[in-house]
Amino acid sequence: MERKADNLRPLFDYDAERPPAIEIGGTDISVRDLTYQTAPGRGVRAYLVTPAREEGTRSAAVLYLHPGLGSRATFLAEAVALAGMGAASLLVDAPWAADTAAAWGQAVTDPEEAVREHNRTVIDLRRGIDLLVAQPGIDPDRIGFVGHSVGALFGAVLAGVDRRLRAAVLMAGTGRFVDVAAVNLPDLQGEKFEHYRRTLAELDPAVWVGRAAPTPLFFQAALRDEFFTEEQAREFFEQAGEPKSLEWYDAGHFLDEAARRDRIAWLAGVLSLERSR
Repeated sequence: MERKADNLRPLFDYDAERPPAIEIGGTDISVRDLTYQTAPGRGVRAYLVTPAREEGTRSAAVLYLHPGLGSRATFLAEAVALAGMGAASLLVDAPWAADTAAAWGQAVTDPEEAVREHNRTVIDLRRGIDLLVAQPGIDPDRIGFVGHSVGALFGAVLAGVDRRLRAAVLMAGTGRFVDVAAVNLPDLQGEKFEHYRRTLAELDPAVWVGRAAPTPLFFQAALRDEFFTEEQAREFFEQAGEPKSLEWYDAGHFLDEAARRDRIAWLAGVLSLERSR
């Protein structure tokens, strides 16, 4: 006998009078979608992740900057984990985020425009710190940063410029902006390469990361990085002042779960987070 759909409907019946049992773990966490203005006509989209806070307490906060293939959502799960430990996070869309990457990439093919755009990006990040410290209950003496790939390059500059950072994690980075350009611009060779390098030299992470001290820096590098060499990663680390540490991972450019665990544990220690996870 053929079973018709109407005969199968009872398979999906349930007791609608019985409310669902709800089990809540961790703490209440808020995720807000916002845009903050950094200059006339220039806005930065971001997620602000905040934990529940007990009366009279203050939270640490972390500013996140994603890699080239990413967006403000890249580190969202990690920010939620940090919120469970009592920390707030601001995750920004960089100019190279997915839906603006083409325009940004076209702009920075010109080295003079790259200098202007990179300066504006550092200011975007500094205004992000302004936003964080203006939030109720944020401890301005416990502000951290996490940046991956090109995000790590800008984080190195930020750490050297803005003394409000108390900790920075620099993931799979390099000390020169021309190294990033070379990966994305196959024709950037010979004199074009040298002109690009010279034009951006004063802005390079290698120049600014040495000025970050005494901010603690945690470098995470990949043994099988598809974009930057081991030598570039080591030079980046060596150009920083103390205190600093470097951890290598048997992974590609986007690192792995071990790196995530180490990063969270390091931030928990340096920023004195309330709970561990």
